[in-house]
Amino acid sequence: MTNSNPALAKPTNRPTPAYELHRTPALTLGGNSTDKSSAQQLANLHVGKGLELKGKISSCDSLVIEGNVEAEIESGSLTVSETGQVKGDAQVDEAEIEGLFEGTLEVKGCLIIRATGKVTGTVHYGQLMIDQGGRLIGEVDVNPAKDTKNSVSEKPNEKTGTHKPVAAAAE
Repeated sequence: MTNSNPALAKPTNRPTPAYELHRTPALTLGGNSTDKSSAQQLANLHVGKGLELKGKISSCDSLVIEGNVEAEIESGSLTVSETGQVKGDAQVDEAEIEGLFEGTLEVKGCLIIRATGKVTGTVHYGQLMIDQGGRLIGEVDVNPAKDTKNSVSEKPNEKTGTHKPVAAAAE
């Protein structure tokens, strides 16, 4: 005997949950590998818009912040989106700031501050790039890991236009 009541019939298509519709793919570091096993081994964290997180974030390969975070951060890559706000201390390999960062930021590699980005506090970096409109306010220094007293840079010779090495001045 078949059931002719349409209300009791099982649906043939399962609707997709909302969290799957809005899922943003996690950023990964280190190459273009499409191997799922290597991608699963990376520790990625995405704090979405409207979310608030307080505490300590460590051992993170890639951290993307679109919401509000008040934390102590240790990460490989830090991205603060235009809607993101961070208060705290961060030690990262690379950082790209489009939103707000307030606190101590130590970047081993390149710190990029986009046109909408604002960083206030104490900042140490290996390399620095600021887009027109980006703001950096506070105590700023090249990474303490680099010895600036013995570093050599090239300075153009005013008469010939050629470059010759010049020792950097100690502060």
